[in-house]
Amino acid sequence: MKKRLLIKLGTLMLTVFICVQSIYAAPEVKLVQQRAEALVSLGILKGYEDGSLKLENKIKRSEFITLVVKLNGYDKDTLLDDIKVSFKDISSKHWAYNNIKLSIKHNLVTGYPDNTIAPDKNVTYAEALAVIIKALGYESTLKGKWPKNVIDKATELKINKDIDLSDNHQLTRGEMSMIVYNALTVNFNKE
Repeated sequence: MKKRLLIKLGTLMLTVFICVQSIYAAPEVKLVQQRAEALVSLGILKGYEDGSLKLENKIKRSEFITLVVKLNGYDKDTLLDDIKVSFKDISSKHWAYNNIKLSIKHNLVTGYPDNTIAPDKNVTYAEALAVIIKALGYESTLKGKWPKNVIDKATELKINKDIDLSDNHQLTRGEMSMIVYNALTVNFNKE
């Protein structure tokens, strides 16, 4: 009898713990899901073949570049024949090759000093903010040193609203959804 009571009490405590955790996590998870679904509706974010968004997965640089190309509507641009890709770590067979070309054409990315773009490397928070800021036309307004300058500008523009991450944090697809969604509310800098 005593053993049965302890098992029931333990089960009850575990249930309460799980419920409390879900109550506190639910708004953030729900907000990420809502923003990701909004990006899907706009044709900016695409799910996997099985229909899932896998928002907990880390986002690769190639996936991120594709999102920014779509965010700016550059994916409609088909004039790519004259665009040269000189990065030594991507071939024309890579699924994101045309999006990389578009990002070069529209001056969104420059790659690394060693002439690589690392398309299959996870993108960091600071890297993502830098490209978003550039895509929105605010790169010339950055002040200070990397990466604080992009984080400060993102805060000013509210691109990182509802997000608090370290500059080297490798972003998930959900966190990226938050950033890209927030970027939709920022006016382009035409200077």
